Amino acid sequence: MTMKSVAQASATVDDTHSRQTRKRIVHRRAWGSWIFAGVVLGLLVAIVDAAVSAHVVDASVFANYLFSRKILEGAGNSLLLGTVALFAAGAVGLIAALMRVSGNPVLATLSSVYVYLFRGTPMLIQLIFWFNAFPLMFPQLHVAIPFTDHVLIDGPMTEVVTPWIAALIGLSLAEGAYMAEIIRAGLRAVDTGQRDAACALGMRRGQILYRVVIPQAARIILPAAGNQYILLLKSTSLASAIGYLELLRVTTDIYSANFRVVELLCVAGFWYLVMTAFATALQMLLERLYPHR
Repeated sequence: MTMKSVAQASATVDDTHSRQTRKRIVHRRAWGSWIFAGVVLGLLVAIVDAAVSAHVVDASVFANYLFSRKILEGAGNSLLLGTVALFAAGAVGLIAALMRVSGNPVLATLSSVYVYLFRGTPMLIQLIFWFNAFPLMFPQLHVAIPFTDHVLIDGPMTEVVTPWIAALIGLSLAEGAYMAEIIRAGLRAVDTGQRDAACALGMRRGQILYRVVIPQAARIILPAAGNQYILLLKSTSLASAIGYLELLRVTTDIYSANFRVVELLCVAGFWYLVMTAFATALQMLLERLYPHR
């Protein structure tokens, strides 16, 4: 037998052996998840069918109010309030977070108490409290330029603390407590080696904080801050309790007159979805422009 024949025979034996020993990979069927998906779809179809059969929503009424002037003004007020409150809450949260990590026991304690109080009480209670407490604590507001006779504000507090101001203060302080913990986590997440390197270069503590730590922490907290913005936009509906003409308050005033409750609530829900879609798109854009790594 020649060498070529021996090689061919060996190759044939190896190929036969590999085919015999090769095992077929069989993926297990995830029957449980498919059954659960079928049950969920069945329930969804049943709910939609019940809603259609009962004529819960009149499409003509929904379409009539969807782009009405009052509804659009209410949606704009909600978006404005939520956006301004987010920036104010970010500033409050940054100050509280810096107090918490400052190493000063007094500042850290004050920050902890603030976070505990404003995270531990419902936001609705806080809004109603500020709307009613400020006129009682400060009946008259007088603000003048020091050492001059020029008066900036002089009037009763009831005229100064409007529903807009009370809603802004309440939402900003309440959301600031959540932002304080988010920012604190972001500050802690920055590698200590960054601080040590900056300190070795001769940078002062304030320079290290604002030039090294905060820019990196901002990228880390961006996803969480985006989620809080979405929650804050929906929380503006609580301002209806103190008379601010946001989306839910306008919707409530309309259906109190025409009794088309479900249709008007669907209109409000649609515009809340639009606002949260805007916030989500903005969050994704910022995350793409300023990635964590």
